[in-house]
Amino acid sequence: MHSLLFDGGMWDGQIEPLSALGRVINIDGPGHGKSEPPPRFMLEEHADAILDAMGDLGVARAMIVGLSWGGMIGMRLALQHPEKVAGLALLDTSAEREPFRDRLRYRAFCALHGRVGMPYSLFLKDVAPKMFSPRVVVERPDLLDLTYRRTMGFDREGVARAAVAVVYHRTDILGRLGSIDAPTLVMVGAEDRATPPERAENIARAIRGARLVKLEGLGHVSTVEDPDAVNTHLVPFVRSVVLGGESRRPASLDAV
Repeated sequence: MHSLLFDGGMWDGQIEPLSALGRVINIDGPGHGKSEPPPRFMLEEHADAILDAMGDLGVARAMIVGLSWGGMIGMRLALQHPEKVAGLALLDTSAEREPFRDRLRYRAFCALHGRVGMPYSLFLKDVAPKMFSPRVVVERPDLLDLTYRRTMGFDREGVARAAVAVVYHRTDILGRLGSIDAPTLVMVGAEDRATPPERAENIARAIRGARLVKLEGLGHVSTVEDPDAVNTHLVPFVRSVVLGGESRRPASLDAV
């Protein structure tokens, strides 16, 4: 499950190696990619919708892989329906609420985008530095342009409603994560400005036995910036869960 302003295409670098381990279902979130614009929703409702989709697809239990918004849904799915979650890979995400000042700023941004869209100058000034590492912002204008054009192809009101659910109405679930018993890998780009590394560290401390991996030089959308760096840790973890060999261990920090 992907981040805001992206779709399932952000997992292009992971689909092939993960497909070698089992069935992969790549979901476009509400208002993104091929999914229809949603009514107003909360993240808890989105987690229930994922449960319904699993039922429709004949999935009894799944290894959940989510980045940012996707990770937020994964944690809620594990809290609300733990019997359905075999493991969690939580990339560049947060279990906490946004600070009040940021919530107001994001709400205004969502309203603007829903009505008139996002000027490219605003994307470059406010969005790209949150999503990408400073190196990519400077060296990969082609990637920024591709991201902007893809985002602007989504339904504006659908994106705005999803963003309100993710950044404005999101509740704090950090204190509840101790009840999650699924094997968990937490990954974060060291240059992530949208959900900074300390958010990942808090998640890893809260979930018993979670492993924490810090990816040096990467920003918020780590799977897009460097798929191989992500796969180095993600694929072995998923393999261990699928094969039933993932053991509990104290949280640790790996720098890549």
